[in-house]
Amino acid sequence: MSFPITTFIALLAYFISRGALTSSKQIYIGLFSALIIITSFMISSKGLSILALHVSVTSFSIVILMVTFFETTLLERHITKIKKGEIGSNTKSVEREYNEIFVLIGFGLVGIVLSLVSGLMVLGELDLELIFKIVFTAFALIIYMLTFLGVKYANLKVRYAVRGTILSFAMVLLAYFGNSIILINYL
Repeated sequence: MSFPITTFIALLAYFISRGALTSSKQIYIGLFSALIIITSFMISSKGLSILALHVSVTSFSIVILMVTFFETTLLERHITKIKKGEIGSNTKSVEREYNEIFVLIGFGLVGIVLSLVSGLMVLGELDLELIFKIVFTAFALIIYMLTFLGVKYANLKVRYAVRGTILSFAMVLLAYFGNSIILINYL
């Protein structure tokens, strides 16, 4: 199965499990189900290899980036409702949501690092497309790391964490989907 389809199916599995479960650990259960789906699809299509590991880690990193963006957006909406006085007592606390976002950002940071390292292990011949992927993945890693450190140590506001996550996600998308479009059409 192809990389984008596998990532989409894993993301869909996350949202289905998140919607179906009412547990306090629904985010982590959803991510675990996404990881199982990605790993099983990649092992069945590519076998047990470094390439399968790289594609699995990269796909899971993209899922984590999308989930982080989604959960951070929900947190921002929750904070806005609290400020307007429109929130009921049956929702999660803001502190717990912050902790979940912080953990997600940490998972995403680890995922991007593993993706970059496994990509360097798969690296065969260094061509323009691989250099393009390495550069944009490194930019995503730097932005994501700054977001992580900002949330942990500098009390970065949620809206800025969302912007950092979106920018990091855009860099990963450029690295893995836009490289062939840009390189083939413009270089």
